[in-house]
Amino acid sequence: MFGNKLKSLRSNLGKTQEEIAKSLGLSRAAYSHFENGRNEPDYETLKKISEYFHVSTDYLLGRTDDPLPVRDVDQDLHAEHNYTKELEDFLRDNVTTAMFQDYGDWTEEEKRDLLQFLKGQKALREQNKEK
Repeated sequence: MFGNKLKSLRSNLGKTQEEIAKSLGLSRAAYSHFENGRNEPDYETLKKISEYFHVSTDYLLGRTDDPLPVRDVDQDLHAEHNYTKELEDFLRDNVTTAMFQDYGDWTEEEKRDLLQFLKGQKALREQNKEK
């Protein structure tokens, strides 16, 4: 299960085993063993993999089907949020980049929804500037 999830995440990014292994500081063979189910990573490596793919360790281990890490709601409510950094990280994210590179495959409804959202945000910014 772990290996299948790893292989799926990698192929969604269009990356080779060599590229992922290098990013994680592993040999290609070690990474290949994870994907093929011959070995399982230690905790630190598992953590690196989850951070690289922006998924929870629980998702990688098959404990949940939700790939998003669980967040501490209380901490989120009380922490001063840096949306600039979060947006920059989101825009640099490999999955986000891949998603926008294949916009030609999007349905007309998906394109319309994104365009409406962006136009709405632009209108709000212009409205706030007038105040």
